[in-house]
Amino acid sequence: MKKHILLLLLLTVVAVTGCGGNGFVPTGGRITFEDGTPVTSGSVAFETDNFMADGRIKPDGSYTLSSLKPGDGLPPGKYAVSVSSSETDANEKTIFHVDPKFANPATSGLTAEVTKGGKNQFDFKVDKPAK
Repeated sequence: MKKHILLLLLLTVVAVTGCGGNGFVPTGGRITFEDGTPVTSGSVAFETDNFMADGRIKPDGSYTLSSLKPGDGLPPGKYAVSVSSSETDANEKTIFHVDPKFANPATSGLTAEVTKGGKNQFDFKVDKPAK
């Protein structure tokens, strides 16, 4: 009887975790400006009403998303995407490197659909801030 309970418990754990994984899909990409030059710093976030994953933008414009642990990605689904890149100067004024509209997923116009077994490489072009 103990063996049957242990086997049932093991099968339940495997089913819940997606055959040993957490159901997350590695996801990343590259952020560039319209002229093709990379955004060299900042962050990218993919979100739904109940889930979010984010990643840092590297100097070459690449990013990898993390949810529960570094680089694990996120579950398959449709996501609103935001990109932000800014710094604060000596006078505590915010200097935007990317148009601030991209920092809000509701105004960025960026979306992605993550699929299990897909490439899940999402490259986005963003605008520089207005002068």
